[in-house]
Amino acid sequence: MNEDETHEHDREPQTPEALIQEMARRLAETPVRDLLLQTMATFADLAGVRLGYGPEGQARRDLPQARLAIETLRALIGVAEEQVGAAQVRPFREPLAQLQMLYAQEVEAAQRAAADPAPGPAAPAADSGIWTPGTEDGSGEPRLWTPGDG
Repeated sequence: MNEDETHEHDREPQTPEALIQEMARRLAETPVRDLLLQTMATFADLAGVRLGYGPEGQARRDLPQARLAIETLRALIGVAEEQVGAAQVRPFREPLAQLQMLYAQEVEAAQRAAADPAPGPAAPAADSGIWTPGTEDGSGEPRLWTPGDG
């Protein structure tokens, strides 16, 4: 190894100001498109963890936080489709739909458990409050969502 070569772990600790400058430099060099797609992936992962499907399971389950992550992902998908195109965003559509379904199932299960701790017949699903594809046709009636629906 050349003596002039240094490794990050061999460097002196940076000052807070130097760290801020380095972060600002990296942000300035990163295309916003890349950061947007990375952020969408992070919110998808975060929603799964907050639904209790992460490595720590139910210990990290927090349904209000899961809902916020899901709704944020949904909003980011809308922005990304307009700015970077539907083809770049398509891989996030299916995970979003799955997260929405899992959230609704978790809310329904929590409501059933709170209402009737004894096992019994399943109660009809209550409105989870989270937007799901295919529910905004104005009629108030549920309808089947198909790809291409807005």
